[in-house]
Amino acid sequence: MNPEQLQQMVKWLNQQIINSNESINTAHQSNNYGRETQFEGMRDAYMRCLNKLNNI
Repeated sequence: MNPEQLQQMVKWLNQQIINSNESINTAHQSNNYGRETQFEGMRDAYMRCLNKLNNI
């Protein structure tokens, strides 16, 4: 993976984390805890990928 691809991947992952956090907040406000849990899992997966890329 070249540096430009890595930078694009990191940017995309960060955006997905932001989107997931917004969805978590919306689900929590509407008491939709199943959806909240689903987005927490997605956010955590994006964060694990980001951490792995940061360790390259």
